Amino acid sequence: MARTARQTLNALSRSTSVHVRSTKELATHAESGAAAIDKKRREKGQEPVRRKPELRPIARTECDRSIELTPWRVLHAVARGHVLASQGMGRGLAEHWLSLKFCEALYGNRADSMDLTAKGRTPERWYKGMQARELAVGFGLAVAEHIVQQRYPDHLVSVVDTSTVLRAGWPLSVSQRNKGSRPRPDYLIEAWKPGEPSKVTFVACKGNHQKPSKRSGQTRSTTVRQLVKGAELTEGMQIGQWNTTPCLMLSTELMGQGGVVVNVLQSPGEALLPLRIPGATGNADEEIRDKSGIPYPNAVHIPRHEGRQARTVDGFQVGEDDLGWFGRLLARTGAAGLTAFSGGGESTARFLTARQGREHYEVPAFAATSSVDDAEIEVDDKRFVGTDHVFRIGNVRIEAFSGMDQDLYALLKKGCIEEYRQKAYELFLARRNTQKTNRWNGSISFHNDGTVMALSILSIRRRRPL
Repeated sequence: MARTARQTLNALSRSTSVHVRSTKELATHAESGAAAIDKKRREKGQEPVRRKPELRPIARTECDRSIELTPWRVLHAVARGHVLASQGMGRGLAEHWLSLKFCEALYGNRADSMDLTAKGRTPERWYKGMQARELAVGFGLAVAEHIVQQRYPDHLVSVVDTSTVLRAGWPLSVSQRNKGSRPRPDYLIEAWKPGEPSKVTFVACKGNHQKPSKRSGQTRSTTVRQLVKGAELTEGMQIGQWNTTPCLMLSTELMGQGGVVVNVLQSPGEALLPLRIPGATGNADEEIRDKSGIPYPNAVHIPRHEGRQARTVDGFQVGEDDLGWFGRLLARTGAAGLTAFSGGGESTARFLTARQGREHYEVPAFAATSSVDDAEIEVDDKRFVGTDHVFRIGNVRIEAFSGMDQDLYALLKKGCIEEYRQKAYELFLARRNTQKTNRWNGSISFHNDGTVMALSILSIRRRRPL
């Protein structure tokens, strides 16, 4: 039986378990898969592909065999992950529909595990390839953020699209090419806390509709290939010394055994960015310019390793001298993502460089696709400002809102990134120490960075006479 609009909204806020698989066996499968790929390349006279030299399972303390997620949390991650990547005149609708078109695709099955609905399993209506790509981002980022948050429990985490970041420092002919020719991670997660150096983690997210074998329950080859590909993508970018940045490779099986399954492997390390002092020179409030062009060919120095001589290879290398600039770039790009998510075009433009697409947010957008920060909602005693659109579930009109805590957004509109981070961190600590449940006549999703997404049924509808 088809769900009503009200049932769909209620289901979005219902927490269910998402299976997480990260085992030594999975790492062994990935290693074997990589060896098979390299063997075929050698037979064709091609060089083996560079990948992270060591893949390991995630520690049980960082992520157990399952985590509790709501469908809203997944859709929220999709929306924030794509908000700057999909630039252009149609960005207003894209920011919302990219995630909201999946609001009827997820539910909790009888085992209380996250699963696809009947609509979510219908390829003609839900375009499996697109679903695998985009929902994989949602599940992958949600699980990756969970892992990073467990590693740094007293930090806030921000997600930034890698391609948007790279445009500011590398020639456009290099940074804008597809990932096949110029490997790079899909996302950068920054774990930050005022008064401490930020920690950066590379993330590669893939997804598929393959099912594990009913007989053995083992992961299918598609998942293994996606994890191997993730090891290649994350190797294509380095921060500081080679192989010191932690990486997460994720492959989501949307039709896995028992529901959605997220497979995860890691390459350990720690990448620290220089500490910034609010008000001092070099803080994130200061505007930065595009670099004239950080070299890509032979930019990465790999020391002597596993019997191989030291060598230089192509890659996106953030050198020691550029770490301060890169830290400010991450903070400003993250702030641009927050304001774009809330419909603040002019505010978004001030945080982006020219090559990152500042002009997209400085010009008026077409009618019906613009995203303007003139909407607000109130939840209990808190006010949120942002933008809204209307869409339908069946014949019911639904209002979709995305925005931020009013006080936090006001700081970003003034260009005060460092003060925003201080205030957001204080609110994060306050929320963590309370058990308050927010009441809202609809479905709502909060994130620790101050962003919110909400859906509500419009009570007034105009109908043409029959």
